[in-house]
Amino acid sequence: MEYYIWLQLCLGQGNRYVNRIFDSFCDAKAVYDTDNLTRTKLLPKSVVAKLDNSVLTKAKEILEKCNRLGVSVVTFHSEGYPTPLKEIENPPIVLYVKGKMPDFENTPSVTIVGPRRVSDFGKKSAYSLGYRFARSGMVVVSGGAVGSDTFAHIGALKADGITVLVMPCGFSVSYLEENRALREHIANKGCLISEYPPDMPVTSFTFPVRNRLLSGLTLGTILVEAGQRSGALITANHALNQGKDVFVIPGLPNMKQYKGSNALLRDGAKPLLDASDVFGEYIVHFPDKINIEKAYKEVPKPEKEKNNKKTLQITLSNSAKIVYNCLDKQKFYPDDLNSGLSPSDLLSALTELEMEFIIRALPGGQYEICK
Repeated sequence: MEYYIWLQLCLGQGNRYVNRIFDSFCDAKAVYDTDNLTRTKLLPKSVVAKLDNSVLTKAKEILEKCNRLGVSVVTFHSEGYPTPLKEIENPPIVLYVKGKMPDFENTPSVTIVGPRRVSDFGKKSAYSLGYRFARSGMVVVSGGAVGSDTFAHIGALKADGITVLVMPCGFSVSYLEENRALREHIANKGCLISEYPPDMPVTSFTFPVRNRLLSGLTLGTILVEAGQRSGALITANHALNQGKDVFVIPGLPNMKQYKGSNALLRDGAKPLLDASDVFGEYIVHFPDKINIEKAYKEVPKPEKEKNNKKTLQITLSNSAKIVYNCLDKQKFYPDDLNSGLSPSDLLSALTELEMEFIIRALPGGQYEICK
């Protein structure tokens, strides 16, 4: 495994020569063992110049750290490597995984993306779609950011389904601390994936490189909403370039949060008016893996009218009921609540209450009770 880590360290993530290299070499060790003169006959000089054998020491250190952290290393030639990624132009040589990787080749899957600053309708859409697809037996993939990604992941978790979070950095670095509990929960119910070694920090370049994996892993990408400069458009464009389906929820033409997503519709993306638009595409290929009836059973239906305690005691999960009964201040932080819940259960409960329009999120990790 250290030779695959070495090769990825030398070439960098998103390198376009991976498939050509493995067409010429049986594995990463063969690349390492081949002298530069022979390499030059098979690869461009610019690529050969990056293959520094001394980097193997660093690769061994990374592998040892992964073993200590309980992080699985899945290489391009490992049995568990996602087959769909081998079909993209620039597949990762190594994936670092926490949790259990789904069988993407034989399991239907979708990616749900959208902006961090998402509208209330977008939140509801991401949550509901994540719930329905996971409930049906599909794998739900997203990027773990605040906003649309978080609601998609938590919808899938509430459905007791499988969700996968693709990281833009290594597992050991400090990143988006407010979603740490969510990542821990996902690692237990699905998995976290990164092509970056544990200590790799997030940068402005790691996000767009990561996004090709979001689209590459799954059958199709769903865009909840996107302005003209939304990062979610990068994932959607990766999907189009990879020959994958792109579904877009239409929005009013005069609303800026839909300028980017509506442009994709104009250019040929598939309109998504209901989850059935996605089910209809994939049920033919996975008739025994997608349960549409189950997807539409017990789907949460947030309504602003659900604001009396008697109704809430019937409709909310146990964790959400506990948190609801702890709400004694108009504005509060999660740490203010003496709920006794684990961080992941507390996060799930807060999201459920937000989807029921009982509370709303404020900047800085604070919440307030809806009036």
